[in-house]
Amino acid sequence: MNKYLNFSVFYFFLIYCAVYIGYTIMANYILLDDALYYREFGEIVGVENVAKLIEQTRFFQRFGYLLIPLILLIRPFYTALCLSTGALLSDQNLTFGQSYNLALKADVIFLMEIMIRINYFSIVGADSLQQINTPLFSLLHWLGPDNVLPYLAYPLGVLSIFEFIYWIMLAAFVSVFTQKSFWRSLYFILTTYGIGLILLVIAVIYITTLLS
Repeated sequence: MNKYLNFSVFYFFLIYCAVYIGYTIMANYILLDDALYYREFGEIVGVENVAKLIEQTRFFQRFGYLLIPLILLIRPFYTALCLSTGALLSDQNLTFGQSYNLALKADVIFLMEIMIRINYFSIVGADSLQQINTPLFSLLHWLGPDNVLPYLAYPLGVLSIFEFIYWIMLAAFVSVFTQKSFWRSLYFILTTYGIGLILLVIAVIYITTLLS
């Protein structure tokens, strides 16, 4: 684990971006095939207009690939901000740079979610785009996005097995890096990143409520 945590953040980020983009492209072409669009939108917009919709979607997907590095920068950035702020208020010896390193290395669990999603829906199949875009193995996934209020979609999507594993990985990495017990590190994660995640969820609920 020490070798993993000590691996260059810069080169890790480049490799991570390349692999993440690769699997995102794979997911888009395997799961979001033309047949799904025709099945979902054929009767709504007409079969002749579905082809235009697919073309537009593919264009925005290519643009979205360019945004992936930015997303992969921001997501660990927020986690690192929570951890480093908490470290300043406690006895944890973690700088922002060190926190970002740990957050980025733990972020790979969300890449695994994409990999599992590709295999899962390739076997089970999907009835709609909404079903594919719902976080896998989350409370939202089990309840069904059609059965919850719009402003509850994000918080229920956050409550997932992968988010739980992310917390465990963060605690394990902090424990190794600071040489403190796992349970003490997990408490640190709960009182720093946990609070930050709650604030983020509240902000998203508020914005969703305003826009709905």
